[in-house]
Amino acid sequence: MENNDSMREMLVSQDPYLRRDACEAIGDGRMEEFIPALVTALRDDDPGVREASIHALTSIGGEKVASAIAHLLGEESAVLRNIGIEILELLGPDAFMTLAGLLDHEDDDIVKFAVDIISNTREERSLSILFPLISHRNPNVRASVAVCLGRLKSPEAVPVLLKALEDTEEWVRFSAIEGLGLVRDGRALEPLIGLIKTDSGLIKEAAIDAVAKLSSIEDAVAVLATLKPMVRKGRSFSTNGIVELMEKVFSPGSDFRPSLEFKKTYFSFFSKAFEDEDRHGKLKALRGLALLRLPAGEGIDRVFCFIEAQNELDEETEAFLVDTIVALSGRRLLPELKENLKQGSKCLRIIVKALGEMKLAAAVPVLQHLVARVAKNEMREIVVALESIGSTSSIEVLYQFLESSDGHTRKIAARALSSLAGPSAVSSLFDAVRRESYRDVMEEITDSLALIPADSVRKGFIALLEADNEQLREMGARGLGAIGDEEALDVLKKAAKDTSHNVRKAAYKSMARLGIPYAIDEIVKGLNDDNDDVKLSVLKGLGGWSGEKIKSALVHALMDRNIWVRYHSVLLLGELGEHDVEGLIIEKLVKDEAPVKAAAARALERLGATESVDILMQFVDHPDPSVRGAVESAIESLRC
Repeated sequence: MENNDSMREMLVSQDPYLRRDACEAIGDGRMEEFIPALVTALRDDDPGVREASIHALTSIGGEKVASAIAHLLGEESAVLRNIGIEILELLGPDAFMTLAGLLDHEDDDIVKFAVDIISNTREERSLSILFPLISHRNPNVRASVAVCLGRLKSPEAVPVLLKALEDTEEWVRFSAIEGLGLVRDGRALEPLIGLIKTDSGLIKEAAIDAVAKLSSIEDAVAVLATLKPMVRKGRSFSTNGIVELMEKVFSPGSDFRPSLEFKKTYFSFFSKAFEDEDRHGKLKALRGLALLRLPAGEGIDRVFCFIEAQNELDEETEAFLVDTIVALSGRRLLPELKENLKQGSKCLRIIVKALGEMKLAAAVPVLQHLVARVAKNEMREIVVALESIGSTSSIEVLYQFLESSDGHTRKIAARALSSLAGPSAVSSLFDAVRRESYRDVMEEITDSLALIPADSVRKGFIALLEADNEQLREMGARGLGAIGDEEALDVLKKAAKDTSHNVRKAAYKSMARLGIPYAIDEIVKGLNDDNDDVKLSVLKGLGGWSGEKIKSALVHALMDRNIWVRYHSVLLLGELGEHDVEGLIIEKLVKDEAPVKAAAARALERLGATESVDILMQFVDHPDPSVRGAVESAIESLRC
């Protein structure tokens, strides 16, 4: 009782934070006796209080809340009405009986709100009480009922929805059509086709969209055949609906073989739609043209026209246009494609992608001819297309790209040659590494070489370790780790003594990548290197390793002068999962610098070191946010 009195005082406090706290506490406690007070709080001037009261009411839930909220649907304030709708929807099944009781309310708006909420909660038991409302005096209610019945997707609703097609109000008929499209029951097919034939405007468009949704492949064939005479006479239909029907009749499971007359009829339809409609409609029309696959690339000029009219294209649209060109060209190198490439229009990049998708060897000379006059981005697309084509002639051109002025193009060419030419490309790729001046490109070519299963690759990497150029020696060490050859260990041991710290880094990293247990003695030697970057590289390579030798090396590294070496050593000790190092980690928490303290807290959490909680508590107010965050997380986890 005392607690309840305190809550009531907080709910009427002048401080909105106290009012909000009260709502939250009531919700957490699911205190039903405060439902009326929470409903009152929905009118609070403070948005935080209103939000808290909504959460509290939905947390309490049940029919009592629904009953207490229902009257908000009749409020003049749209804000309060929307709050009422939101809560009733969130209550779900608990609100059903309350909503059912509103369906015969004298206020038509409240009836409509109740139907809409039932529609969103998808309560199937509402069918029997909704059916009579399809004859409600208010057309807005009838329309909402039609959509609601559709969302419930019950076959029992079909006769009621078919009856609603005869409603005197167009909006109700439109909603009934929408409902039938959602139910997708074949019984609606003929009545809807009848509407397509006899009605116009909004009803006709809705009917064809609904027919497209509920038609099987066989139904779609029959519908398109029925519509064909009307299409030929110039009657307009929903482009989206016709395309959806077309996708069904031309789907993989269909044995439909259209006549030339059929194709030409719908080609004219889509061509007109392309001219008349907005951007979305034009894309739909292009999809329809692509499905028809008329000979000689008919319709491909519309694709070019569309591209030229755009300021920019997103990736999804670009991919769609590539697929459309492939379909309309019949996977042939049409004169229109070559002409557009020759002109260097906006279409160039998309056509290049399409040629790659078609894998046309005949396109290689055309692509090669473009190289001298395209920008870097377009050149990269040409390389990707040549890789996709994968013919002998495309491989020959790819070798030329290893000497491109664009580093990214050289990367793509190397990757393509490693997969297409394999061992025969080894010599050229090593030559490319030797003359390369950019590290990232060297690394890409090295990694591409490592993918080629040939002994010449291993020998080539070993040879690089003898080069005067330290970057080449580094690539040799990198490559040997990438190919995963255990025989490379002795060579990598030698490389770990190189005068260049970058070569030593690569050597230790590669030894770790080999994953050979007996290599551990050599790997941990890297933790004594005089270069911090080498030590950090070794620590990163040790992730996932375990064993006494690893633990001993990490414990030794806790004394390193470099803070980040100590940091990673602490984290790795935590990952080892061995509790005998907890004392050392606690010492780091207490005595080391902030980053290491944070690492120590995370390591203790990982180890499940419950006895460290009292010590961790000493750092909950540490000035460094990374330390506070790690400590709080560790304490929360260890106390569970």
